[in-house]
Amino acid sequence: MTLLKRLSLIVAAAIVVASPAASAQEFPSGQMRLIVPFAAGGAADIIGRTIAEKLGALYGKTIIVENMPGAGSNLGVTAAVRAQPDGHTLVLASVAVAANVALFKSLPFDPLKDLAPLTLALETPNVVIVPASGSIKTVQDLLAHAKKTPSSYASAGVGSSLHLAAELFKQQAGVDITHVPYRGSSPALTDLITGRIDVMFDNASTALPQVQGGKVRAIAVTTKARIDQLPDVPTVAESGLPGYEMSNWWALYVTAKTPPAVAAKLSADLRKVLADPDLKKRFDEVSGRIVASTAEELGAHTAREVKKWEQVVESAGIRASQ
Repeated sequence: MTLLKRLSLIVAAAIVVASPAASAQEFPSGQMRLIVPFAAGGAADIIGRTIAEKLGALYGKTIIVENMPGAGSNLGVTAAVRAQPDGHTLVLASVAVAANVALFKSLPFDPLKDLAPLTLALETPNVVIVPASGSIKTVQDLLAHAKKTPSSYASAGVGSSLHLAAELFKQQAGVDITHVPYRGSSPALTDLITGRIDVMFDNASTALPQVQGGKVRAIAVTTKARIDQLPDVPTVAESGLPGYEMSNWWALYVTAKTPPAVAAKLSADLRKVLADPDLKKRFDEVSGRIVASTAEELGAHTAREVKKWEQVVESAGIRASQ
């Protein structure tokens, strides 16, 4: 091999090794966007826009937030998976990205293979609520009622976090409570308030105004710890179902083809952003608890959640519409 050829190979190898690092140093070099695979105005939208604003300030850029609802968040996640693999397109995914593996017969992506985890940003709870006018005041009251009387629970639709939280509860408690799916939380809450429905595992952001207005009674929260907004309301685990835990978690990913150095920079920068004290105040609107995990922690968390919800979905025989 000639000296010139050897030098060419060495230079080529150096470019291959150095290119991810170089791209990370230059990142971001173009327009960034954050896909929020849910409709505007909800908790996901508040979380996504808050993070985009803070990350954009760090980079000195405006990050475009693109709401892309549809197919239980699959539409937006698919768009992120297929985006240019340069780190400029992020997606804010939720617990749905793990549960949908079992809920849908087929997905155009595998969350464990096609997404590169960046950070588990925060968790938001569901609140177990019952009619304020009823006699149920604790989880044990609810279980006793369900074992004696045909009971029902409302959700915002098949496969929603409200549905999954209730099914996990049913399976761990060994009770039969009939699922009544609605098109969104508002009509479900209306029937709960009037007593047509016995219980609901609602998102904290929509449940809290009803609790504070005296229209419904909060008997438990679904997360591992109590929440600041309802300090006297116990967790489900504290109420007699040890080990029960369900949170709506919100995490950031990029397509798995993104250069590792760029993904690592994004992960570190997002954790810097999430450490901003101002974010805690902003996320209080949705009762969010900031986590700010490493990429590795999010990867392990996603894998655990896929397994957990596969078991729940299969045991309940749930199937989302395609």
